[in-house]
Amino acid sequence: MNRREFLGYSALGALVLSTAGTMGFALSRQHPHSALPAVLTALPEGGRPLQPLPRIVNLSDAVGHFQSALTPAPHTVPLSDELEARLWLYNGKVLPLIEVREGDELDVTLFNELSHETTVHWHGVPVPKAQDGAPWDSVAPGESRRYRFTLPENSAGLHWFHPHPHHGTARQIAHGLAGALLVRPAQDVLPMEVDEHLLVVSDLRLNVDGTVAPHTDEDWMNGREGELLLVNGQREPRLDVAPGTTLRLRIVNACAGRYLRLRLDEHELALIGTDGGLIERPQPLEELLLTPGERADLLVRVSESAEGRFMLASHPYERGWMGARPPHLDEIAPLLFIHTLNAGVYPAVSLPDALAHIQPLGEPAVRRQVELTEVMPDHDDHGPGHSDPHAAHGGGSHHGTHGPGHAADQAMDEPAAPPEVDFLINGRAFAMDEVLFEGQADEVEEWEVFNNSHMDHPFHVHGTHFQVISTRDADGEWREAPWLAWKDTVNMAPYQRLRLRMVFREPGDWLFHCHIIEHEELGMMATIRVS
Repeated sequence: MNRREFLGYSALGALVLSTAGTMGFALSRQHPHSALPAVLTALPEGGRPLQPLPRIVNLSDAVGHFQSALTPAPHTVPLSDELEARLWLYNGKVLPLIEVREGDELDVTLFNELSHETTVHWHGVPVPKAQDGAPWDSVAPGESRRYRFTLPENSAGLHWFHPHPHHGTARQIAHGLAGALLVRPAQDVLPMEVDEHLLVVSDLRLNVDGTVAPHTDEDWMNGREGELLLVNGQREPRLDVAPGTTLRLRIVNACAGRYLRLRLDEHELALIGTDGGLIERPQPLEELLLTPGERADLLVRVSESAEGRFMLASHPYERGWMGARPPHLDEIAPLLFIHTLNAGVYPAVSLPDALAHIQPLGEPAVRRQVELTEVMPDHDDHGPGHSDPHAAHGGGSHHGTHGPGHAADQAMDEPAAPPEVDFLINGRAFAMDEVLFEGQADEVEEWEVFNNSHMDHPFHVHGTHFQVISTRDADGEWREAPWLAWKDTVNMAPYQRLRLRMVFREPGDWLFHCHIIEHEELGMMATIRVS
């Protein structure tokens, strides 16, 4: 079935390709210290009302069946009267949303209108292996592929989807290809008075002509951080609420490499959910670190003061930067401004005693050791994980797998090879035809993951969720986790060890990797084969 035939299946088909509208109000002034082209100073100011994510339309009339198409393709998005951004988007939409419910069947056909192979990886969703969108199942330009699976019980949560082709993921993420997948529970336990908002955080770096800027060597070393930090495709949007409103902020960090150290002025945050859905009880937090790929479900009761203005922002976080250090790393980055209206105060909302029940996984049948390392050129004498983070990064690679670095003026559509550096798991760079571990479905596994490097890495596992059982910092003792959550992505600080327990329910080859996209692409990825 080709794309034209599919869209002709329903009179609503044309809506699938409706655009997201302009980002003219979305991208605001140039950051005072950023390296963005000066023309971007003409962009409108921030502070416009927060917009909801544009939806992918369900073409099915059947209850419990979501059918649609995803068409990744080049699109121009107006930024101002003088400038258009040239992005790659699903269905012409900036960060589109698919919303379904536990028990629904999701039936989505990918029509690849890019000039590069691609996939759709359903990040955080328990799917059969054939539906995972891993690099082995890439879709060639002009071809299509159908993804079809049922959202099982206990799959409720805020997930997301993004491409995952071999040696192409970083480029496609940098061009804007990502979307949110919200799975509603069969029955919601939170009161209706809670005011819910989905926030997808992403970033962009553009050239003066609106094209996506090429990767630099620092991008490959550290993970790309674009200077335009966006929420739902907007720059510093505003959310107007009544005083005392209880907000539910459901956040996706869809950035390739940027860490979000979240604080809300004059407010305490309450974490109520993670990657795999709700946790048992709210956990009060002064701040929350959200790494690339992670999701967080937060509750906050807004101040009872009328006409207040409170900034949700990402604060500086030191994650072991290598090479030339951009100024924005040391600056507070505003995400969203919450304004309280001159109105009556909303009463506090009462929550149930337990939001969810998380059954601890039992004693493991299998124990594994996973080590994350980096190898810098001309620093092999230091050993893996001990290279100089401030050294120049020229010369030969440990594995000889990468070519010369990017030219500064290289067009993104004609990228040069990444710099010569390897990010490894158990001393090996990822290869499509290699399997690191073999396991059995339905067995409890315990992985001790060791970040034997000087920089943070967010560790992500496909095909399942895990529980963090205990942690051990560089020179500390093992500490049990104070509470349980279902996770698929977790941060690894330098020289930290984590014990993770998980069960793979579906057979197949499943990836695990660093979710800094560039590190994954440079080799920090491996495969477990589950029988």
